[in-house]
Amino acid sequence: MVTVTGRLSSMSNDECRELLRDGRIGRVSVTYDALPVIAPVNYVVDGNTIVFRTRRDGMLASACNETVIAFEIDDLSPDGSYGWSVNVVGVASLLGPSDDLRALSLGLVSAAGDDREQFVRLRMGLVSGRRITPMDSVVSHV
Repeated sequence: MVTVTGRLSSMSNDECRELLRDGRIGRVSVTYDALPVIAPVNYVVDGNTIVFRTRRDGMLASACNETVIAFEIDDLSPDGSYGWSVNVVGVASLLGPSDDLRALSLGLVSAAGDDREQFVRLRMGLVSGRRITPMDSVVSHV
């Protein structure tokens, strides 16, 4: 059996933001009915914010009304020997009707369906990222 060990390193804020700009699918972590929930979302970066869509009467809309949430994207190898992850913590706000045209102009499409009419804006507060790179391979005989 070959075991790959990796080196963990922090990424710069610029690296994290570039990966966020290049991505399209992330995970939102919220508290709903006093329980943690993680949900995948399609998103776009707009300046210093992340924008995603959800249902107006859905769980994410309820949980993202002027509350602190977490957002994460990653790309990891199947064996976990290399990859990266970026985490964002910030305040999420529901966008009102006056913001809808601006949000629509971002070209954000929800893979979950057209009934995702509520736009949510996450103001990026804490942004951090880590990268794992292979260090070496160790052969063990089991």
